[in-house]
Amino acid sequence: MNTSPRIVSSIAPRRLGGVSVLLAVVLPMLAILTAFAINSAHMQMVRTELMIASDAAARSAGRTFSEEQTVADAMAAAQSTAALNNVNGDPVQLAIGNNSPDIEFGSSSQANASSRFEFTKIPTSEVDGNALSVSSIRINAKRSADSPNGPVRFVFPTMFAKSDFSPEFSSIAMQVDRDISLVLDRSGSMEWRTYDWPTGFSPWSTAALDSGVASGELYRYRGNLYYSNGSNQDSYFAHLWQDHLGLGALPPTPWEDLVAAVDAFLNVLDQTPQNEQVSVASYSSSGTLDHWLTHDFQSIRNEINTLQTGGNTGIGNGMNQGKRVFDHQNARPFASKTMVVMTDGIHNSGVSPNTVASQLMSTYNMNIQTVTFGSGANQDAMRTVATIGQGKHYHADSGQQLVSAFEEIANNLPTILTK
Repeated sequence: MNTSPRIVSSIAPRRLGGVSVLLAVVLPMLAILTAFAINSAHMQMVRTELMIASDAAARSAGRTFSEEQTVADAMAAAQSTAALNNVNGDPVQLAIGNNSPDIEFGSSSQANASSRFEFTKIPTSEVDGNALSVSSIRINAKRSADSPNGPVRFVFPTMFAKSDFSPEFSSIAMQVDRDISLVLDRSGSMEWRTYDWPTGFSPWSTAALDSGVASGELYRYRGNLYYSNGSNQDSYFAHLWQDHLGLGALPPTPWEDLVAAVDAFLNVLDQTPQNEQVSVASYSSSGTLDHWLTHDFQSIRNEINTLQTGGNTGIGNGMNQGKRVFDHQNARPFASKTMVVMTDGIHNSGVSPNTVASQLMSTYNMNIQTVTFGSGANQDAMRTVATIGQGKHYHADSGQQLVSAFEEIANNLPTILTK
């Protein structure tokens, strides 16, 4: 029987003891690093959320101010848009009012073409009183002690000297200059007046026809009525309106309404702080380029007054002429490009406006706005053109509505973020 002593190795306990010491040192360090990484990621996420909310609010305020031209509407848009975005789980809240530090109005300018845009604040009370022109809106979004939701707590507040942090982010939305190509319908239907006859009156009644004969607009032959030489339905209706009924000035033709709408459009552009250029193309069966891009709006008015109506409705032909101005030496490379296409009818001659719109969008960074006028216009077709052109479609049933549509387009300045 072997009675020699048993030798037990002491190596394993010593190794286990070393690992325990190592874990005691490493695990707290890993916990610290993990907490630091989580806190850092949390800070970055919150800043990103704040940036998104600030950018969205600035864009919304800029677009609304462009369209509505009121401080109150712009502030309301900024406030409501910001509230749609959460930062650390809470909706972003912006203060409104003339003394609001969160929503500021001003102007942006460059020292030269290669420098960054610099924002100059204008007191909101002066903007609200229409004392000064505004081209930019700055949104100052924050989560700090003086904001409604307060600062943001760290996920692991004991890891830093502070238990919370106060992120801030500013975004500036600026309205940019535009080069605008007006494409106007001068087809034959633009000559047709719409007579809103008094209740109970018919231009084909016996009394009306007898009046036409007495005036020489009509004549009778073998019991039938005919238009006299040089007369037509429009001149006969004009006689009934002015002489027979004594209703005063004739209703305007669609072309006259359009001339008034373009005049109102140019008047609005005269009041914007941006530097706009406008050109004119027109169409009937074919299209013509009538005026290149210019800052001289009176020359645009003068040119439109020389145009004559008549012929079919070749909308695409007019658009093809209108697009030529964007390649001309007058076109500015950094100006926003807009085409405004107006019609009172249905495309029936030449290239499809959808085809031209698609070509334009594949070549230029631009948008196409469309305007239809009267019951004879194909609203669905022109709405499709606007959709292709990433623009908006407007419809007008009256001359005043046509003026309003053109004024809205003039006020609807494109907005970019400069910060």
